[in-house]
Amino acid sequence: MKDCDCFIGFLSGEKINKLNIHHIAEGISDSQSNLKQYGLIKGDVLTPKQIVDNRRGYLSRFAFCPYCGEKIDWKEILNKF
Repeated sequence: MKDCDCFIGFLSGEKINKLNIHHIAEGISDSQSNLKQYGLIKGDVLTPKQIVDNRRGYLSRFAFCPYCGEKIDWKEILNKF
């Protein structure tokens, strides 16, 4: 069994590992909700899954963990949201 909490990329300037991606994406989504409440964001608030979606450009993501070399299974990660 592998011990590495794979380093998978950067989100909003923070280093993202497999174990903290949900927490950080949910925190960003919650922050957007608060900003929208005060009129500081126009448009819809993004869900955590939308924030992590590579096509939107918020997440700089890796194909392989730089520590252990494991290929990152992004479909598995996105399906957990």
